[in-house]
Parts: sequence; C-alpha cells; structure tokens
Amino acid sequence: MARSDDVTFERLADWLDGRLSEEEAREVEQKLASADSATHADADWLRGFLSISSEIKLASPPPEVRERLLRRFASYAAERREPGLFRRFLATLTFDSDAGAAMAGLRSAGGAGAGAAQRQLVYSAEAADLALDVHKCSGGMLNLYGQVLPAEIEPDEFSVQLLRGGEEFGIASADELGEFSFEALTPGVYEIILSTGEFEVVVGPVGLET
Repeated sequence: MARSDDVTFERLADWLDGRLSEEEAREVEQKLASADSATHADADWLRGFLSISSEIKLASPPPEVRERLLRRFASYAAERREPGLFRRFLATLTFDSDAGAAMAGLRSAGGAGAGAAQRQLVYSAEAADLALDVHKCSGGMLNLYGQVLPAEIEPDEFSVQLLRGGEEFGIASADELGEFSFEALTPGVYEIILSTGEFEVVVGPVGLET
C-alpha cells in the first residue's frame, strides 16, 4: 500500500482541478489506486469542496491571498480537525470619533494609513479588536485603513473580506502589524469579516460616509 505522503494534499488539489499534465495525472491516478484510506479521504473531501465551490460565484482573490487559503486548507486536512470547532464572533462598536464614545478596556493600537483620519471606528470581540480609519479622497470616494488587534494569534494570520449588500466587494491580508487597506470605496454600508483557520470575526454593519 502506498504511503499517505506519496500523494500530497496539494498534488491532489492540482490533479482534481486539472492543472497537471497527462503524464502527471496518470502518475497520481496510479498512486491513488494503492494509497491508504487517509489519502482517499483527502481526495473525497476535495471532490466535495470543488463541487460546492463550482456553484458559488465569487470574485477571484489576489494570488497571495489564494496561496494563503490553499495552505490553510492543507493544514486543515493534515490536522484532521473535527467538525463544529470553527467559531464565529460578532464584534460590537466600542468607539466612534463622531459620537465621542469611550474605549474602555480596548487593547492599544498603532496608526493605520497616513495622515489624520476623518473618522475612527473601533469594534471589539472576544477574539480580536478592529480599528478603522476612514479618509476622504477625491471624487467623494473613501479610503479605509484598518488594524486587527487579536487576543492570541499573530495579526498576519487574518484574511479580511469586505462585503456590501451580502456580496464580496474586496479581500485583503493583514500584514505583520495587522494592518490592511481598501481604497477608492463608494460611501455606503459595508460588512467586514476577519477570518483565520480557526474562527472568524463578523464586523458590521459599518456605515462609511463622506
């Protein structure tokens, strides 16, 4: 029987997604025929994932974000996490510079973006806080600078999804300081989802106005 590492998770993903040459695809098929049950379970999981994802139409993320997501899927399969362990947190607004609310107990944040912010919003959840700076730019558009302040994990573990009207408007990755940005946004109501391999923090609705 072939060892599980003869066919890696990434190799299976490339094979099922049609990214291998004919020769490479035949090699994977031959190895899979004698592979262990764990490798077959990976293949079945990927088939199900690709089937579901083919029915969902989302904007393509930047290459670096896509690579990060692939690594997280690979890590998920390797650790065999049990279903139901994924956690979701709802963040609440704890500071609005326009309203002059207090930020009692908030973990300290560095500045995100350049120049003085027109407005600052801070949202808090058990897993992470999020500081947002909203800047006006030309044509009535807005630039949004954010900083993720997690309670435990590293800031750059977060992917940041911007939604409007329930649809994805943009996606970014937080850097090592937890900072990210979305530029040239039209005023309106948005939702932000901070995601890691273990949980997500839902932030919103976030009203961005000029």
